[in-house]
Amino acid sequence: MNNPQTDKRSHVVPKWLEYSTAIKKGELIVPRATPFEINNATKESIQNDLTEFKTNPTPQIACRLMGAGIVIGDKELSHDMAAFIAKSGVDSFSIKLADKVLHATDVKSLSQIDVRISDLKKWVSEYPHSAIAWIEISRLYAIKGQDEKAKRAAIVALQLAPYDRYVVRCAVRLFLHISEIDLAWYCISRASKHHFDPWIKATEVNVALISKNKIPDINKYIKQELSGDQLFHYSELLESSGYLELNSGNDRKAKKQLRLAWLKPSENVITHAEWLIRNKIPGMRESVELEFNRSYEASTWVNYSNLKLEAALEAARGWELEEPYSKYPFLVGSSIACNAGDPEMGVKILKRGLQANLNDKTIYNNLCYSLLRAGHVEEASEYIDKLKKEMASDLFCRATVGLYEFKTKNVAEGRKAYLDVIGQFRQKGADVLQGQALLNLAMAELDASTVEAKMIAFKALESTKSFKSPDIILLRNLVQSKLNMVNRS
Repeated sequence: MNNPQTDKRSHVVPKWLEYSTAIKKGELIVPRATPFEINNATKESIQNDLTEFKTNPTPQIACRLMGAGIVIGDKELSHDMAAFIAKSGVDSFSIKLADKVLHATDVKSLSQIDVRISDLKKWVSEYPHSAIAWIEISRLYAIKGQDEKAKRAAIVALQLAPYDRYVVRCAVRLFLHISEIDLAWYCISRASKHHFDPWIKATEVNVALISKNKIPDINKYIKQELSGDQLFHYSELLESSGYLELNSGNDRKAKKQLRLAWLKPSENVITHAEWLIRNKIPGMRESVELEFNRSYEASTWVNYSNLKLEAALEAARGWELEEPYSKYPFLVGSSIACNAGDPEMGVKILKRGLQANLNDKTIYNNLCYSLLRAGHVEEASEYIDKLKKEMASDLFCRATVGLYEFKTKNVAEGRKAYLDVIGQFRQKGADVLQGQALLNLAMAELDASTVEAKMIAFKALESTKSFKSPDIILLRNLVQSKLNMVNRS
């Protein structure tokens, strides 16, 4: 049985984006009370500097132009000036900034990772104090599933820039990814004590929730009057405050904070807002306007909830490429593909996800389930022992082992496993998961052509007919389709 990890977005934790992507999303800008405006005088000044540089290229003019290129969004200008500065040997600050500009390059495919690591290692051999390069090396190692190397590189980056917003938030995401919760708490709490930054403070609050440490008094850090760009930079802190109020049962204050957070939300807030609306406060769906298409993760869920399966899978692929180290886009994408009746696609998605998550039981569970649904029983048998070790504590693994028993002609054992899972979900009050398990049992019975198959299928369809979950709706379609085939034969 697939485990899409639908409950795993309950915290406002930062995404680990490449530096270039983080810049584009505005996460690294110093908060301003009023927005910056580029007027004609600004453009004319930049053009004059560029003319002067062409006549007499100096590092000083290059520094001005590099900064101007960053401000106005002229990537080619800032990159050309950064290359000139890197060769000229000016002050250390300018070299550091040039480093960030030059290495704000997307990795287009996994085949480029080793080349990118090699290039960055050459860079840090020449500029060993480049924290941005070290944290990017860490990210690339995480994508390859080399967690210890990723951890070492992140620690070097933290030693060089222990209070830098980008470096600290990236390191926290890595440590959460590899379950080094105490290390995540140490680095974020240290940075938060050094100086106040709403992005850092929001991350501290959420790591405190995850690690069960004392939660900072969040409200004393939120200004009474927020306007302009400040709303954007405080949006994660406001979202976290709203979530805490919601958990405390203070719905009125929670919704007030959330509405404020959603006025100028970061992408991370949009992602979390979608999770909240889907799981906690569905009544707010019609009264708010959020650009869910700004977040691949949110778009995946919105489209899936609306049964726009092609759009959901396309968004899930974008989510994969943005966060290739994370298991979640692969789990969700494969679950959508399987429920849509394309387990072969689910297999392909999960095999991509294995690269960075070689020891993750949920990846193996969903891969085994997809293989079994696709009819690749022999290949699934390569992973089944991993699931059998987990089945006592993981109901999804137990259900998948049940499907394997069906596929290998051990119908009694398979049925016993499914009925046990169904019973335990019932005891937990997990109605949707109970329904999914029952529908999966029905499919297994129909595929095995058991005497009880039609009766179990009717029962599964009848007991789940009122559910609105896309998982249930799609599984019901599959069961009904198989039942129709049986009736025609």
